[in-house]
Amino acid sequence: MQLAVDEVRVITYNTAGGNPRFRTLQSDLVTLPFYVEALTGAPGAPLLALQEVGAKQARALRRGARSGRARVLYVRRPGLGNALVIPDRFEVLSHQRRFYLASQLRGLARGLRRWHQDRQRQNWRQYAELRMSIEARLRDRRSGRRFTIFNTHLSIEPGLRDAQAESLLRRARAAALRGPVIVAADLNVRRPRGDPFEAPFAQLLREFPDMGTSPSAQADLDFILAAGFIPRRSRIWSGESLSLPGRPNAESVSDHLAEDDILRFSSAEPGGGELVTG
Repeated sequence: MQLAVDEVRVITYNTAGGNPRFRTLQSDLVTLPFYVEALTGAPGAPLLALQEVGAKQARALRRGARSGRARVLYVRRPGLGNALVIPDRFEVLSHQRRFYLASQLRGLARGLRRWHQDRQRQNWRQYAELRMSIEARLRDRRSGRRFTIFNTHLSIEPGLRDAQAESLLRRARAAALRGPVIVAADLNVRRPRGDPFEAPFAQLLREFPDMGTSPSAQADLDFILAAGFIPRRSRIWSGESLSLPGRPNAESVSDHLAEDDILRFSSAEPGGGELVTG
């Protein structure tokens, strides 16, 4: 795939490492076509944001990156993590791997209040499950432009999820002061049918609009948001477009479908696609 100089391709994919209904071998996932593109630095290779990445997949990603054509950033809690595969088109200027620690405490306080005052049932197991994010500041070697990309996976428990979304919004706003921003995420919130998003997601999507389309309900939890970019093309990897041995289609590989978007820098000015020649 050939991209214009000012275009960036991004894929977000939850690989279902934490879902016991899916027995996909984590080490097999690196043979999927867009993994191969990212790890080999193929023309048009995507920035690959992965969630629910198990230890075997993480090791396979690192082996795949030994050729020097890609870099893998990984953050994990016991059992699962998030990974960001960065093809060698992009120079990593800086990166941070974080847990939503303060958000966890705020979410716990909200959950306790809902349980005590409103008698709302809580999924207490979620409160012991730390969520994480990766933030990377990149320089596109082709265009010279700099931007920031986030990869994250928010909680399914509403109190925790909302607190984490508030934290994500603050971090994305801070990054946007330096230029364009991409947020690739499993937000664990569905796109509403007609009604607007509730806070804080409404504000997140106002400031960082949705770059993709979602023809499949399975893709509803997964988003590529951005500021400083405009959407050029979007697809969902579904059906027989994705398969593995014993897994004849995308729906049997994971309970999520990969969203694959091409974005274009909306401006060459600093703050909207900063151009750096040195």
